[in-house]
Amino acid sequence: MPRASDMRKALTEGSVDLILLDVLLPDGDGFEALRQLRETSDLPVIMLTGVDGPDDRVHGLESGADDYVCKPFDPNELIARVRSVLRRADGAARVVDPGGTSTVYSFAGYDIDVTRRTLTNRNGRDIELTAGEFDLLLALAEAPNRPLSRDQLLDKTRSREWSPYDRSIDVLIGRLRKKIEENPSKPALIKTVRTVGYVLSAQVERRQVRRVPLPAH
Repeated sequence: MPRASDMRKALTEGSVDLILLDVLLPDGDGFEALRQLRETSDLPVIMLTGVDGPDDRVHGLESGADDYVCKPFDPNELIARVRSVLRRADGAARVVDPGGTSTVYSFAGYDIDVTRRTLTNRNGRDIELTAGEFDLLLALAEAPNRPLSRDQLLDKTRSREWSPYDRSIDVLIGRLRKKIEENPSKPALIKTVRTVGYVLSAQVERRQVRRVPLPAH
């Protein structure tokens, strides 16, 4: 699909698992198309571009991309990255309700359901997260009040498979803060630990919850 309008049409007509989005589109800017997509969807997105620079990569991640691939690229590498993003997005782009028991981490009015890969607030409303955002928040919740370095977070979120530079963690942290902090510019939950990394500064309760599967439609 050569145009952003074609992409939007396809999203309304059928099932889509992942989007490969070029930065340069005949009918618009790929970054803007991604920002618009993120207003309504958390589908995995890999950006394709002929410009390879740290600022461009960060721009792509800040816009909501899950990965960023520069042209020309090895087709085998692209396939590997697609598989990696799809693995990380397992259940994130589709509703999964397997029933049974799930581990839930609760903090500051939020619940992280590990099995369903969902984040809900104190009002029971789902907070939409990309696969990378969910994995990062879960890594922080599993080690509350313990500073984690960027390298540790990259390892825990398996981000080394798709983003081999540390600023990707900073971008994801910024996106998370906008979604869960009352004042993202003065974060009270996800705090920066100078020269170390980041810490989830909150009391976290870990519990097992019995889930009842949703009825089939």
